[in-house]
Amino acid sequence: MKKLIIVICMVISVPVVINCSPSGDNKAELAQEEIERDIKNQKQEIAKDLRMLRDDINVKLDKISKELEGAKDKSKEELESLKKELIQHRQKVETTLDNIDRSSESTWDDIQQGAKNTWSEIKVECERLNEKLDMALQNTHKQPNNEN
Repeated sequence: MKKLIIVICMVISVPVVINCSPSGDNKAELAQEEIERDIKNQKQEIAKDLRMLRDDINVKLDKISKELEGAKDKSKEELESLKKELIQHRQKVETTLDNIDRSSESTWDDIQQGAKNTWSEIKVECERLNEKLDMALQNTHKQPNNEN
């Protein structure tokens, strides 16, 4: 019976001694550094996608602003409406980029999912708005300069 107790104590103490060893601490530190590196890379990748989307929105806004200068009533209303939507989308992207910058390791999972959702949503909306923008620009170019 004493031998059995001694064997049980030895079996129980071996993992404790192994986990307390410096190599166990190093493994934990390495794992933590790897997690931090992965999070940093994920943040950079998602932020890059969002910045590209924001840049695309800015290009569209510039195009609309130039067209608004010579646009007539109906076309002007369409372009103003599109501009307003794009500005709202750009603000949503900017807010998401700010959230990414301020996120911590503990909040990253939620921020990451929100950022991915925002990117997907705004990307789809921008594609939808592309069609409207093309139509509005065509209408602007079709209007005669002098209305009688």
